[in-house]
Amino acid sequence: MNWPTDFINQVICGDCLDIIKEMPDQVIDFCIADPPWNVGKDYGDFDDNKEEDKYWPWLSERIVQIFRVLKKNSRLYCFHGDKQIFKLKPLCESLGFTFHQTLIWHRRNLCSFKKKGHITGDWNFMHENILLFHKGKRTSMLKNLSSNCFSVFIHAAPQSNWKGGRDHVAQKPLDLIKDLICRTPGQLILFPFLGSGIEARAAKDLRRDFIAIELNPKYCKIAKERLAQEVINFIEKENQILLPYLEGEK
Repeated sequence: MNWPTDFINQVICGDCLDIIKEMPDQVIDFCIADPPWNVGKDYGDFDDNKEEDKYWPWLSERIVQIFRVLKKNSRLYCFHGDKQIFKLKPLCESLGFTFHQTLIWHRRNLCSFKKKGHITGDWNFMHENILLFHKGKRTSMLKNLSSNCFSVFIHAAPQSNWKGGRDHVAQKPLDLIKDLICRTPGQLILFPFLGSGIEARAAKDLRRDFIAIELNPKYCKIAKERLAQEVINFIEKENQILLPYLEGEK
């Protein structure tokens, strides 16, 4: 693969470990990573139920490469589950990252406790964790009128009966990814675990460049179709982006 032609603003089908190894050092402004959580979800051909002593080395190899391609004083946002964040944090720190804070995505969808299969003897999971790390020094965030500065993001989780639907078992809301992007400085974003393309679509809508990598050809096809949709109108002024958020994911 040729840098940067074969990488920037492309959906690349393959293992992110192999793809990122083809990239030069310190070329990425920030990364949003949503790796498999190793909790048994159905991703197709990928085994999401590895032994612990295999999963963490698998993820560590990929974080090493992410760290290498990130520029100095950049950011890594990493989604992960409640149990795993207590291993993810020290792992990333051991590889050179500095932990800053935990952000929370609150999934405000209401669910019926009477529905068969829902948890009744414990607390229902209504949030996901986003661990924020820095490579080097912490830099100032962008001022943006379309996103608040709170550490809790409230967005409903995508559902199959919504306009736009849900194409991936771990799909995130478009607005959530836009909230992360629009206040983070930097033009080129890495999405090493793309899924069905929500992250790349958010970057395109906000006129940021991206490198999007996904292992499953089925999801790569969906991501390319998502990116082919019309981009919404917006106004850029200095470091502020006045953005009317899409209603398509709701």
